[in-house]
Amino acid sequence: MISNVMVIGLMDEAIRDNVRLIKIQRPYKDQHGIFIEDKIPIQHWARATNQYFMTMKVGTLIGVKGRLEVLEGIGPTIICDFLEPLHLPLKS
Repeated sequence: MISNVMVIGLMDEAIRDNVRLIKIQRPYKDQHGIFIEDKIPIQHWARATNQYFMTMKVGTLIGVKGRLEVLEGIGPTIICDFLEPLHLPLKS
């Protein structure tokens, strides 16, 4: 089964030493007029860039391309093949 995904969201806290959450806002509002945010676990597949992935600031807007796998103890997880920050902090 092929399960490619592309998501854009905000980087959130780490839940393991190699897994972080990404907050993704749904494109529609609930019955109370509020956008619901889902938190999805992401694991970076490459050891070489894992340090960069794990040290990104919480709230960084990122684009992720990857595949779905079920990790023991976590459940459905995006295995990140490509990660791109979509904005950089402004220099003062």
